[in-house]
Amino acid sequence: MSQSHTDKIQIEQLIEKYIAALNQSKAEGVVSLFTSDAVLIGADAPTVEGAEQLRAFFDHGFSLIKLEPKIDIDEIIFTGDFAFARSHSQVRVTVLQADQSHTEENRELFIFRKDGGEWKIARYMFNKVPPAH
Repeated sequence: MSQSHTDKIQIEQLIEKYIAALNQSKAEGVVSLFTSDAVLIGADAPTVEGAEQLRAFFDHGFSLIKLEPKIDIDEIIFTGDFAFARSHSQVRVTVLQADQSHTEENRELFIFRKDGGEWKIARYMFNKVPPAH
């Protein structure tokens, strides 16, 4: 197996772990998949920088909503100790207090960095898919 094939499998597994952690609503599980200096840029939200802000962001979010994402990877590109993945997803969002759910479609851009020999999420951006015209 070539190194790039091994790296691709590791990135795919990391994204699967990310999905599982979101489904479990466990902030610590999500944060552990990011580098300590990670940046998250979400739709309609302030930029989140570093592990402490990430933890607060996910703790707060999980107290309000339950996420059930399904992510499809469109591409993974490697360059040295960095890689990026472009993906799209359908996410079932349940507002806990109202017990009401809806589905939204998003686009994601992950930037990964080798951290201590393993891939971690260094930058993550997502936004909603605009309606078709």
